[in-house]
Amino acid sequence: MESKVQVSIASNVKENAENIIEEVGLTPTTVINGLYRQIIATGGIPFSFSLTPKQIAALRLKEIPKNTNTKVHEITSEKEFEKLFDDD
Repeated sequence: MESKVQVSIASNVKENAENIIEEVGLTPTTVINGLYRQIIATGGIPFSFSLTPKQIAALRLKEIPKNTNTKVHEITSEKEFEKLFDDD
């Protein structure tokens, strides 16, 4: 017996991934079946869901205003952080 899985994926992500899948000679169904089989075989997701160092830095930057009473409260982006050092 077969079941269908329906998901929502950003159009550009779907298109880019399917181009690669097609280029290696597979179909999205084959890849998804392989992923599910790997989950069963390993008892987990076969890749890591974690932040990149840049994402971690950006997250920490956003947390600074919660922990300080300085001019840093005005910073809401990486560009504003860089500008803070350019001004001094």
